Amino acid sequence: MTGTTRPRRPSRLAEAAGAAPHFHGHRQRLRERMLDAGADKLPEYELLEVLLFANDPRRDMKPLAKALIDRFGDLAGVLSAEPEALAAVAGMRPAGVAGLKAVREAALRLKWAEVRDREVIGSWDKLIDYCSAQIAHSKVEEFPELCSRLT
Repeated sequence: MTGTTRPRRPSRLAEAAGAAPHFHGHRQRLRERMLDAGADKLPEYELLEVLLFANDPRRDMKPLAKALIDRFGDLAGVLSAEPEALAAVAGMRPAGVAGLKAVREAALRLKWAEVRDREVIGSWDKLIDYCSAQIAHSKVEEFPELCSRLT
């Protein structure tokens, strides 16, 4: 076989019982639940599981998602972890590490977009939110330089 994969067969026990395995269609159900109810309704480990779908296109990501949260404390801790620390977790692959780092960067850019074109004095709460998101989980102490535009 070149370039083709065979579909996975259900377990013999599932075949004997005439039922599909419990995980059959799990990713699709999780995607649908996220889109129907909203991502904010998912527990952290399920949101992380969706983010990890790129890590392995076939394997169940729930155990890996839970292991990452156990290791790093919460979703923010996972997203803020160093790439080497993420890669050290059993089951993490480069695609998963890159995906998680991309999500963190996208979140930071979204936060920055909220304050970038506004007067700093007029949006202190959003500026504080951005700074908190940027440095809250950093392993190295940072001091962001904030400048205002003179017009």
